[in-house]
Amino acid sequence: MSKINRSIQFKEGNQLSSLSIQKNVLAKTPVEETFPQDFAIYDLDEFLKVMSLTDNQGDLIFDNEAYVTVKTDRTQAKYFFADPSIVQQPPAEFPKLPSIECEFDLSISDLNRIRTALSIYGHLEDIAIVGKNGTVSIEIRDRENASSNTYSIGVGNTDATFSFNLKSENIFKLDYSNANTGYNVRISKSGASQWVSSDGVVYLIALEPDSTYEEN
Repeated sequence: MSKINRSIQFKEGNQLSSLSIQKNVLAKTPVEETFPQDFAIYDLDEFLKVMSLTDNQGDLIFDNEAYVTVKTDRTQAKYFFADPSIVQQPPAEFPKLPSIECEFDLSISDLNRIRTALSIYGHLEDIAIVGKNGTVSIEIRDRENASSNTYSIGVGNTDATFSFNLKSENIFKLDYSNANTGYNVRISKSGASQWVSSDGVVYLIALEPDSTYEEN
């Protein structure tokens, strides 16, 4: 979640949501802990590091409106909440795709190939999910330069013709931990893509405005 936004608003319950500063990436995930109240954390990475001091075995004690106490038998840490007004607030209800024009499964190995290709090319900022001649492929390219270097990998089949464009930086916000074996990807021509990981994290990533779709 800290890849999306370092600041995060926790809500009462056992679900966590995060919205990027640009408001083009939204994610939600179930968590083991059940939070008894709403609270905001300014630096999620720092908070997780405090938790790691207890080998992630510390109890979270919410007995003060201003901070949470992380406590074990021998240690205790006090961590103050942030002002919610300075934290990007995700929507109360997680949006649903209004339609699904493209769907495929993407393995972690293929996702890592895409990440590696982006690192190799470096300067390329665009990813396109392209439907053409019956095949769906993920392409790395500069869509404003027809002579740019490219890399593509086939991921499925389609009867339509489309180019669903995303910023490559948003692909790096996806989780690729060992617990995750891949993503089910669904894309709507309305301008959004949904990426659901095998371990239950759901991402909504906005498409670029110049995305196109045509039914054959």
